[in-house]
Amino acid sequence: MKLPNRFITGLGILMISASPLLQAAPPDQRGDGPDDNRGGQQQGPQNNGGHNERGNDRGPGNDNGRGPDKSPSTQPGRQAHQDNRGGNRPPQDFGPVRETFQQHRDVIGRGQPLPPGVHIAKGRPLPPGYGKRLDSRSLQYLPHYDGYEWRRLGTDVVLIAVGSGIVYAILDGVLN
Repeated sequence: MKLPNRFITGLGILMISASPLLQAAPPDQRGDGPDDNRGGQQQGPQNNGGHNERGNDRGPGNDNGRGPDKSPSTQPGRQAHQDNRGGNRPPQDFGPVRETFQQHRDVIGRGQPLPPGVHIAKGRPLPPGYGKRLDSRSLQYLPHYDGYEWRRLGTDVVLIAVGSGIVYAILDGVLN
């Protein structure tokens, strides 16, 4: 059976346009899939005592020069943010992070303020040339989120996505 070219072309376009929709389908709602975390019996390794059994994903012997007795849990100011070291996304509530900035504002220092007429907004790119990176001495007290970095703008601090420069969060006046 010979099919007309138009029919074959239309079928190909339909398949190509439907494939992204299939991949974007919502997860299985029946509750018996592998990603169901609503309770019940879990399979696989259990998380004992809240410790991540994978470690910090740095591999053996890679302690970034801290040595064996200088883990993040023994450094001052790191206890509250230790769980953010494993590549987690930034939190929705930056209350504890604000407190950390205010406790260490003398070490972090203020940045150069934005000139009049230049405004930053969450979800928009940081204007080029604005926002000074924090030095390593300041970063030791702050949580680290993979793919994001802290920038200082006057008395404000912003968290931006490294690849795109999009502002994720603005902490107004934390360095006052």
